[in-house]
Amino acid sequence: MTAYRKLSLLMLAVFLLVYAVGGVFYTLQARGDIERELGSVMELAASLPAPTQLAPELVPEMRHLRPVSVGEAVSGTTREMPDWFYRLMADGIPAQAVNGWQLDPADEIEEIWESFVLISAAFLLGMTLCFVALGWAIRQGLRPLAELGEAMASVERGQLASRLGAQNLQEVNDLVASFNTMAAALEQEQKTVRELMTELLRVQDREREHIARVLHDDLGQYLTGIRAQARAWLYDPALNSEQKKQASELAHHCETVQKHFRHLLQDLHPLVMEQLGLNSAISHLAEQWQQLSGLSCQLELDDCLPELTGEQQTHLYRFLQEALNNISRHAQATRASLTVAQSSGALEVVVCDNGRGTGDLSGCRGLGLRSMRERARCLGGRMELFSHLGEGTRVLLAMPAAGAGSPSAGSGG
Repeated sequence: MTAYRKLSLLMLAVFLLVYAVGGVFYTLQARGDIERELGSVMELAASLPAPTQLAPELVPEMRHLRPVSVGEAVSGTTREMPDWFYRLMADGIPAQAVNGWQLDPADEIEEIWESFVLISAAFLLGMTLCFVALGWAIRQGLRPLAELGEAMASVERGQLASRLGAQNLQEVNDLVASFNTMAAALEQEQKTVRELMTELLRVQDREREHIARVLHDDLGQYLTGIRAQARAWLYDPALNSEQKKQASELAHHCETVQKHFRHLLQDLHPLVMEQLGLNSAISHLAEQWQQLSGLSCQLELDDCLPELTGEQQTHLYRFLQEALNNISRHAQATRASLTVAQSSGALEVVVCDNGRGTGDLSGCRGLGLRSMRERARCLGGRMELFSHLGEGTRVLLAMPAAGAGSPSAGSGG
């Protein structure tokens, strides 16, 4: 129930109670006035001559007095009031006859009825005005609360720049000031967290790149040398067949280690992107993912992608890598599709699968998705997730086709 309805019902109950109590006191006061008036009229009737002794034109003008006629009722006059009101006022008042005159309170009761109607009308008008004023006051009072609710909903959606303007009421102003202070603190905290997350991703990518280069330049060279040495032993006439067999197995093991080593280097840092560009790196990522996951991946890749900085290319590559890894880990899918294309001045990336999907996206808040959202923000774009139970999942990344400047400048999300 709304506040206006509650207050309206409470005020209505109070008004009805006041009206009922006032009506009781008014009735008691009116009955007392009638009895006093009839007492005075009775004294007047005792001093008057009988109706038959007066001029006929004077008899109808006598107030509260009617001539007594044989077989006539107490009063045969027409009353302009409800019968229940007349009975309420006249109940218990004896019908007395004095000197040929019959006491009739109808005129007095009719005046009381007219006053009662006027008082009731004034009371109803006052009550109506009170309800109108109450409605206006409540609307004015609830308007800041409605604005506060909308601002809080905006904050819940992540729009922390929402602020409320000054209000007329000091109490509401205090609440508005507290909300604005809270929103400003949350906005500053979110800005700090985003800066830390951006820096963390940057440091993480640099560290991965450093580790990949060290492994490639050092350990990779050692493995290549061991494999070459093992291959050379196969042609050494001083070795017997058993030794050559061991050398062949050693070379095979080195080849296997190098294969996994290349996959590890690709996960740590896509060196192929530095050598051949972003298109080749994405194609290589899709091929490698198919080999490791055993799933089919349909790739649609524009030949000409927009120019991105090295850091932006890394963010985009890591975004795609995490999206594909989520499919192989959680989707229970048999195939996936990856589309990277320019459309309407924007670069659109779509990753879909035919997995189990989910009907509750509120539970999709893992670290991987958070890093994807943060990388989308660093790219100056936005990430959207669509999923239905039994219908798979669709991940959309939309970003400016010309990039968004430095990743640290991104403020979306």
